[in-house]
Amino acid sequence: MNSLNLHGIQKSFGQTDVLVDVDLTVEAGTFVTLLGPSGCGKTTLLRIIAGLDAPDSGTVHGRGMTFVDTQAGIFIPPQARELGYVFQDYGLWPHLTVAENVAFPLQMRAMAKADIRERVTEVLGAVQLLNHADKRPEKLSGGQKQRVSIARALAGKPSLMLFDEPLSNLDANLREELGYEIRRLTRELGLTCINVTHDRREAQLLSDSIALMKDGRIHQVGPPDTLFQNPIDVWAATFLDAGNLLPGALFGLDTPTVLVGRSAATVDPTGTLHGLVTATLYIDDRYESLIQVEGHQLKVFTATRLNPGDSVCLRIDTRSVRSLSG
Repeated sequence: MNSLNLHGIQKSFGQTDVLVDVDLTVEAGTFVTLLGPSGCGKTTLLRIIAGLDAPDSGTVHGRGMTFVDTQAGIFIPPQARELGYVFQDYGLWPHLTVAENVAFPLQMRAMAKADIRERVTEVLGAVQLLNHADKRPEKLSGGQKQRVSIARALAGKPSLMLFDEPLSNLDANLREELGYEIRRLTRELGLTCINVTHDRREAQLLSDSIALMKDGRIHQVGPPDTLFQNPIDVWAATFLDAGNLLPGALFGLDTPTVLVGRSAATVDPTGTLHGLVTATLYIDDRYESLIQVEGHQLKVFTATRLNPGDSVCLRIDTRSVRSLSG
């Protein structure tokens, strides 16, 4: 598949501007996540790519063809775009078996029965559900249901896969497991994928690139490590929880706000910042302490427990201090 290109996408509902002059390029074979808070327009943008909604203005190009050109009056319907869509709520038919759910869209294309059986077996094998082919959805776990949804989307051999918060209905362990599985599968198949989520961890887990959205616009685009290590402003750093935000004056800088990476702040008796521990939690394999410094709260990782009420000194690795706008 050629890259997917969106240019000048705008969409309003009544007097509310949902998307404002959105430009985005998704390179072939990459996994891109639209990340942002509720109401930022990410789901509407996904639906426009799918052909489930039409933009008020703009163009969408994919597969070497024009899906949408509002000025030229071009609108290709969803079924002609050769894409797969994985829904947040699975979207399975409860009265059909796993195999029948996967086969249904192929039957709608009037594909030969033998070819349908072969393709269903192929995609159920890919998502490791061949042993569940004769079960109905009610007999499956949440993770298994989402695998069926993915298999159904893959059945038509799409050139583009769209995911609408595919992990949100799963518990933490299943989210991690299925997230790795989606990345493995889509990479092996060379698929171009676009995902929508408000969950930072999901975006990091799945994506080659993240398009951070705010108020109907693309706010920042880049690989996960670039976004989280170098957010462009205070809003991005806050939404991404990219580190500690502190006044630049604490470091002798003129800038109002700086970003300090979590691991850059360490408890050290020779440190120049003095703080008070307000809370400590043990998470994963480390302690996470909240420390008040001159009216500002820092989250600091430590190997040993700090007790609320302790006075501590902090040392900051100034190489990790980044000035932020906004």
